[in-house]
Amino acid sequence: VTTKDGKYEIVQGLDINEFSRTRIDASVKELTEERDAVRELGLI
Repeated sequence: VTTKDGKYEIVQGLDINEFSRTRIDASVKELTEERDAVRELGLI
């Protein structure tokens, strides 16, 4: 992701190595679990 003048843009075509993919997947899993927990509390 890049940002300019307060706007965000996703950078396309980047290669992601196995280590980075593993870390990204772990982060997505954690964030999904946190979102679901907040949803269960009725906060969203």
